[in-house]
Amino acid sequence: MSRKYYLIDTENVGNRWLDMPHKIRRKDKIVTFYTKNHSKHLEKFLSKQVHNPRILWLECAAGENALDYQLIGVLSYLIAKHPKSSFCIYSNDKDYHDTVEFWKSRGIKICQKGYKLSKKKKRKKKKEKTSQSKKALANETNFHNPKLTDEQYLAAIAKSIPVSNMAAWHQALTTILGQEEGLDWYLKFKDDMQLRKSLSAYFMTDAHLRGVSLVATTLNRYDLDVDNAEEAYKIILCHNPENLSAIKNDFDKKFNQNPPQRYYRALRPLFRTLKELQLK
Repeated sequence: MSRKYYLIDTENVGNRWLDMPHKIRRKDKIVTFYTKNHSKHLEKFLSKQVHNPRILWLECAAGENALDYQLIGVLSYLIAKHPKSSFCIYSNDKDYHDTVEFWKSRGIKICQKGYKLSKKKKRKKKKEKTSQSKKALANETNFHNPKLTDEQYLAAIAKSIPVSNMAAWHQALTTILGQEEGLDWYLKFKDDMQLRKSLSAYFMTDAHLRGVSLVATTLNRYDLDVDNAEEAYKIILCHNPENLSAIKNDFDKKFNQNPPQRYYRALRPLFRTLKELQLK
């Protein structure tokens, strides 16, 4: 039997494919596409599997649909080099449909599979969707209320990040809502133009206020004092986002946390995003 290539869109399916290496045949190959916005869990998995000869790791440029285009490019290369092999794209993204049909019509063995939510989770999502109105989404976010809904967090993020910046939205959602919940909302946000249009109305023109607001939203999520948002934002701007130790030390000195590093750990995934948003 011919070799089978599995092309993984991690930006879309997250970490839900990690048991695959134990299920495929020895001769098959996994090609993993990821960006700088990958999860910590994926990073740990990569460090353990980096020498696995059945997995090829390809870091892609981040940006709207950027990973999709790079995956399609590698797929075309593999098909040209190994036309008798079979191929499977693992992604829930419908944008791959035309590519799959194109190669199928030319005799290539290719398919697309996804990781759908469990039935229990689907029912929960459906219930939330029907019970929450646009009015709930439009409510002014109260950062001092620890019980914000996911929709209120989306509205708060929309104040800081333009809906066109998909990479920043991915980072903010997974940081604030968690990897799994954040990815689910990112996929909805990516595919739902009406949702993106409604959220665009929240965007603030002042770059400084946008940064402080995003920091406050994150602090709220991690039960930290949102009154420290502006000071935390200033510390981040004072340093290169790669200089993690300097930021961590300044946070601990300023906020005198016990145990230390709470502000650092909560905001670390957003250092680069906050710096980049200031320039836009």
